[in-house]
Amino acid sequence: METVAMYWEPRIKTYGFQVTRYLALYRYAFSADLSAQWNRAAAGIADNVDRFHLVTAQPGSRGELDLLLVCEPGLPETAADPLSIEMPAAADHRVESITPVAMLCFQGPHYGDRFGIADFTYRSLEKYARHLHAAVFSCASVYLVFPEDRIAEARSRLEAAFRIPR
Repeated sequence: METVAMYWEPRIKTYGFQVTRYLALYRYAFSADLSAQWNRAAAGIADNVDRFHLVTAQPGSRGELDLLLVCEPGLPETAADPLSIEMPAAADHRVESITPVAMLCFQGPHYGDRFGIADFTYRSLEKYARHLHAAVFSCASVYLVFPEDRIAEARSRLEAAFRIPR
């Protein structure tokens, strides 16, 4: 017999929201069978970027893996070098740049229940979640990347839903 416990509260507590504005999101789409190569390439990219904020990977379309890198805008040309070093066929991979974006981060005491936190977050945003470029729910932290011009509304909706210490 397995017992599963979930923490529930009507307004989920957070320790506050942190917004980082005027960032760039770089999306690299790779064949999923190149995971070791893109892992090394991601490390190399991160070494060449000032003010690196977030890297995450998620399943993409057509059996690809999307590597998402959020950093200060103006990725130097040399930052893409690890792609060509680690992945000789890097020219065959799709690279997309989205700028400006803003990243909203928050933490809470009971965020081990990531599925419940994700559900509450998406319901709080309602249809506004369609503007999300990236969402990461990891342990006690949540990272959401929106277009720069949408961050104020997203923050307002989340602040209305979550309980913030005053």
